[in-house]
Amino acid sequence: MSNFEVDTAIIGAGVVGLAIGNELSSSGKELLILESENNFGKITSSRNSGVIHAGIYYPTNSLKSKMCVKGNKLIYDYCKKNSIPHLNTKKILVASSDDQINIIDKIKKQAEINGVEKIENLTNKQVSKLEPLISCKEALLIPSSGIIDSSQFMRSLVGKIEDSGGMISYNSKIFKIELQNEFFLLHINDEDKTIIKCKELINSAGIFATNICDLIDGIDKKFIPQTFYAKGNYFTTGKNFGIKHLIYPIPEGFGLGIHLTLELDFSVKFGPDVEWTEDPNDYNVNLSRKSEFANEILKYFPSFDINLLQPGYVGIRPIMNKKDKLMRDFIIHTVEDHRIPNLINLYGIESPGLTSSLALAEYVKELLK
Repeated sequence: MSNFEVDTAIIGAGVVGLAIGNELSSSGKELLILESENNFGKITSSRNSGVIHAGIYYPTNSLKSKMCVKGNKLIYDYCKKNSIPHLNTKKILVASSDDQINIIDKIKKQAEINGVEKIENLTNKQVSKLEPLISCKEALLIPSSGIIDSSQFMRSLVGKIEDSGGMISYNSKIFKIELQNEFFLLHINDEDKTIIKCKELINSAGIFATNICDLIDGIDKKFIPQTFYAKGNYFTTGKNFGIKHLIYPIPEGFGLGIHLTLELDFSVKFGPDVEWTEDPNDYNVNLSRKSEFANEILKYFPSFDINLLQPGYVGIRPIMNKKDKLMRDFIIHTVEDHRIPNLINLYGIESPGLTSSLALAEYVKELLK
């Protein structure tokens, strides 16, 4: 049996867990991050669009709106200071039909309320000048959107954590969490009988955050929200079409629509869609969605050859409210919510989690004071 004691333990070495780890370790806390996988960022953090979002869609005063707008500035600054590959590509949000033009106006108003700056209305002719292959009725130009090499970003955070004396333990599966006076006892890897003792516990386990809560002795189950799993399929092309902006349709249904995003070499990929699943480990691309992708893509990219679509990858997003899209916010529970001091649970950390990561880290640090 091995026993360790630290000030703070973080469960989950995804981008948000690492950002929190960097923020806390740089302030002098003795810190350990526990990750069940064999490396950092192998689940949701490496299975997304890699987009730096502006914060245009989210409801006023929601955590998503505040964290995304602040995080957008923080992540660009971080990338510049630490030489993280990224591009400020900007985003064009396209209305493909007359009835979507009013929605464009509503999105612009919401974006301005959220503090997103310098948004421009574009006519179809202006869009054609910027992106000759893209067709629409009207559009918005979102100048603060971009793309990032999320793997290099996370690798940089890992380096900073370790330089500050923080530790990351991979292949560390938690099977029990006990409360002992003012401490948490984390039982790791049933065979090893390892116990981690900590004063502060941050649950940043992403799609498995509610599963971690179920392991905490003494927590009232009524304080643990239900998680729904939204599977997002991506199809790739491996081809550079000369498109330089991210192209997003008007959001319909539960997601942001099947959008065109770019790799750093400007090759094009499409996705994600929204496919509800009961299995958080369902990473097989659903090939039957290809025709739906093609129909949506051709609305704004009419010359696209659908035969170029190749199955790419799948990401699973933790959704805490399946019925009401507007209530689909980040959820951060503290002692006021679950009655356990020094425990912070982060639920529903999906898009724009990557963009928001550094802002969420600052927010969590303040909650621990």
